[in-house]
Amino acid sequence: MFNRKFSSSIRLKRRMIRSTVILLVVCLGIGYSAFTTNLGINGTLNVSKYDHTLYGVIEKAVSREHAFEYTKNHHDSFTVEPTRRVYYWRGNFTNILSEVRNEINVIFADHCWQMIRTTDTGGVKIVYNGEPENNQCLNTRGNHVGYSSRTTQSMSTTYYYGTSYTYDSANGVFGLDGTITTGAIKQGQYTCRSTSSTGTCGTLYLVDVLNTGSNYYVLQLKNNSPYSQFGVMQFNYKTNYYQASAQSYVGYMYNTEYFSGDVSQTYSVVGASSDLDTSNYYSDSIDYDNITPGKYTLVNPQLISSLSDTSELVGKYVSTSNGSSNTVKYIVAINGTNVYPHVLQNGDLSTSLTIGDSYTENNNTYTLNNPTSVSYIDWYGGSYRNQNKKYACIGTSGTCANVHHIVSPGQASYVYWSPDQKYKYSDNVSYSGGTYTLSGDIKEIWDIYDSGDQSTILTHRYTCLSSGTSCSQVKYVTNFRSSGQIAYVELNNVNNVSTALTNMLSADDVNQIDSAIKTGVDAWYKRYLNDYTSKLEDTIFCNDRSISSLGYWDPNGGSSNSIRFKNYTSTLDLSCTNTTDKFSMSNTKAQLVYPVGLLTYPEIIMMSSLSTTGSIYFSMTPNEAISFLGVGSGGQQYTASYFTSNGVRPVISLKPGTEYVSGTGSMADPYVVQ
Repeated sequence: MFNRKFSSSIRLKRRMIRSTVILLVVCLGIGYSAFTTNLGINGTLNVSKYDHTLYGVIEKAVSREHAFEYTKNHHDSFTVEPTRRVYYWRGNFTNILSEVRNEINVIFADHCWQMIRTTDTGGVKIVYNGEPENNQCLNTRGNHVGYSSRTTQSMSTTYYYGTSYTYDSANGVFGLDGTITTGAIKQGQYTCRSTSSTGTCGTLYLVDVLNTGSNYYVLQLKNNSPYSQFGVMQFNYKTNYYQASAQSYVGYMYNTEYFSGDVSQTYSVVGASSDLDTSNYYSDSIDYDNITPGKYTLVNPQLISSLSDTSELVGKYVSTSNGSSNTVKYIVAINGTNVYPHVLQNGDLSTSLTIGDSYTENNNTYTLNNPTSVSYIDWYGGSYRNQNKKYACIGTSGTCANVHHIVSPGQASYVYWSPDQKYKYSDNVSYSGGTYTLSGDIKEIWDIYDSGDQSTILTHRYTCLSSGTSCSQVKYVTNFRSSGQIAYVELNNVNNVSTALTNMLSADDVNQIDSAIKTGVDAWYKRYLNDYTSKLEDTIFCNDRSISSLGYWDPNGGSSNSIRFKNYTSTLDLSCTNTTDKFSMSNTKAQLVYPVGLLTYPEIIMMSSLSTTGSIYFSMTPNEAISFLGVGSGGQQYTASYFTSNGVRPVISLKPGTEYVSGTGSMADPYVVQ
C-alpha cells in the first residue's frame, strides 16, 4: 500500500515538473525541439541541448547503417592525440546510396561541401563541391570561375597587377581588385596583362614564379570549371615529363631535382623532304674521289628540265652541280614535288642495308648471319616493319666494323646500338673530391638491347657512358625505352642513388617548393576562406611518398618498372608513414600556410560512389614516379599523370563541436554552418 502511494506520488511529481518545464520553455520563447528532457530515478530533471554537431550527424548515421566506424590506424593531428572515434559515410551500397547522398551536404563559408568523415580529434573533414545556387547544392549547377593549367607568359613591369580580382558574370570578364600597382612583379598577383589599371580580360593570370628573363610561370583563371571543383590544372608542371627523377614532382611540395636524360644513336635512311628544283642535275650513277677533300661526281649528268613527271627520278642521284660536290642525294621516294632522299656524304655510296638475324665477331669484325639485302626504296616502302631487333651493315656487304643493332625502326630512320658505344657499367660507385669512380664488378657492354647484356645492366647500373671508369657526373641507368633509348638519372654531389632518392622523397628539407596544385589551392583559399580560418582545425593532409617497390631504383637488380608508392589497393589505411609527408600548419618539416589540402586515396575509397562528380580529379596520393591516384568521371579509381590537367577539389576540416543551424543535409536543403 505504501509502495503504491509512493509510486503514484512520483508519477504526479514527474507530470508537474514536465509541465512546468514545458511552460517555462514556451514562456522563454525557446523552441521546444532544441531541448530533450530526462527524469532521473531520484526525481531530478536533466535538460540537455540536442546534438546539432556535424560530428553527431555522422555518428548517429551508424545506427542506421548509413555510416561506418573506422577502426584501423590513424592520427589526424600533428600535435593532438586522438580522443574521438572516426566515422565515415557508407557510399558503397546502391540500395542506400541515394539516401546517403542526401545526408552529406553542407554550406559553409558561402560554398557547398560534402562531408567525408570525422577526425579522431572530433572534427569533420569536408570536400569542396562548388558554389550554392539559391542556397542549394544541386547537381544541376553549371560551370563557374576556376583556376586552370599552369603555363608561361611574358610579363611586363608596365602591366597593372592586383592582389585580388573581380568577375563580371554577365559579360564574362575579370578585373583587378585589392591593391593595384604597376612596376615590380610579385608572386601571388593577378593581372590582365594590360597597361590600364581598369583593363578587363576573359582570361586572368595569377603570377607564380619567374621562369627566365621576363617570362613567368602563371596560373590561368577562366569561367569554364565544372561546379564541383575550383579548377582544372596539373598537379605539377615540368617540360621533361618522363624524366627519371620525376618522383620529385609527386610531392605536394618538393625540393631536390636531378637531371635526367637518355642516350641512343639514330641512322637516317631517308633525309628531310625538299622541293625538286629544275636547276638540279641527275644521273644513274656516281663516282667518288677519295683524295682529300673527297668529292662526288655525277656520271653523264642531265638537267631536271621539267617537274611534270618526276617519278622517273626514284633511284637516281641528284646534285646541285653537274661537276663535283661534297654531297649527293640518292632519291628514295617522291610525292608530288617533294623529294625524299638518302643523303650521301663522306664517301658513303650505299643504297641499301644488309640485314641479318644475328652476327659473329672476329677481331672486332662483325659478320651477319642469314644476310638479306633491303634497298632504301623498299625500306621506305614498308620493309622497315620487319626489321626490329635485327642487325644491319651499311651497304651490300654482310661484314662490317661497326654493326648496327636495330631497336626502333621507322619509315625514315632507326635507333641503333653499335660497338662504338662500348661503355663500362658497374654495380657500385665511389665518390670523392667531386669525382665518381666505378667500383665493384665492372662490365664492358655495347649491345644494350641484347637480352643477356640487358640483364647484366639491371645489376650494373652505374656508368660514365664512356670507356673510362671515372667522371664528374655519373649516370645511373633507370630503364630501357621501347623507342630504343636507355634512360638515366645523372648524379652529382651525392654518394649514390639511395642518397638521391632520400633527397627527392624524404629528406628533412624536401618540402621547399610548392607544387602547381598547391599554388592554386592556396590562392583559392586566400580569396574565399581566409576569414574562416578560426573555424577550421589544423589537421594532417597526407601526401604519402613511402615506397612499396623500388623498381629500377634498386641498384641490386629490381624490375624495369618505375618506383611505386604505398599500396592502397588492398587495405583501407588512413595512417601516414613519413613525417615529411604529414602536411599541417604545425609540422615544420611539411608546413602549410593554410589549413587546406586534398583528399587522400583512402578517403576516396571511403566515399566510394559518393566521390562521383562526372569529372576526373586528383587525390593527394602518389601512385608511381609520374602519376597520382584519383577519381574517374564515374567514381572509379583513376591514375593521372602529374603533368596532365585534372580537377581539383580542396578539403578542409571543421573544428570539433561545429554545429549546423538549419537544413537536413540534402542537396536541396543542405546543413548550414554559420
